[in-house]
Amino acid sequence: MLLADCGSTWAKILDTATGSLEIIQTRELILRDTVFDVATGHSGRSRCREFKNELIALAEGGLSLVDDADFALVDVGGRDIKFVRFNGRKVEKLDWNLACGSTTGATVELLGKYYGIDFTTLKQADEWVNVTCGVFGMERVLEQVSLGNPPGRSVAMFIHGMVRNVYNFVGRPERLYLSGGFCENPCFVDTFRRYSQVEPLGRTVPLEGLKVISASDGKTV
Repeated sequence: MLLADCGSTWAKILDTATGSLEIIQTRELILRDTVFDVATGHSGRSRCREFKNELIALAEGGLSLVDDADFALVDVGGRDIKFVRFNGRKVEKLDWNLACGSTTGATVELLGKYYGIDFTTLKQADEWVNVTCGVFGMERVLEQVSLGNPPGRSVAMFIHGMVRNVYNFVGRPERLYLSGGFCENPCFVDTFRRYSQVEPLGRTVPLEGLKVISASDGKTV
């Protein structure tokens, strides 16, 4: 069975028969004629035989990977953030923010490419810039650079502001699990740990959810 989490900027594809995982940019995905058995994500609806809601896939994936009875899970993607809170392993709250790129990964990727930032070595910043809007946040980074701050430090300040936005959006939990590409961004994770105990689960949580849903004949949380 071919499962896919087709995000706005990245697509994760799992072949359950072989266990092989492919992670590609979505711009590559749209050039292919692949039809998935089950898919989720903004770019997956027209490329699959069966489509599943992203929040449901995330929630099922979280339950399959976390043993806690009560926990919070946030997925920070390229276009949006998705949040699920469980109480007694039952969904207590679902939330989804599509309003602004200030809380998502696409803006950070743009800044990283523009300034040539290596996010695996970027150090966190004590200060932050106000990034309530993605465009204005980028302007703040440009402003910081023009004032003499190194580009890396200026981008780290943007990430700190972004972390504060996400933390406030999910209700300021003392502990939470993180899903998505930012699990591989030490600057983001280390900055978030200033505010909460963060446990990264990796980029394939929704895929784990699709595996659960497929095995249970479509029954969901």
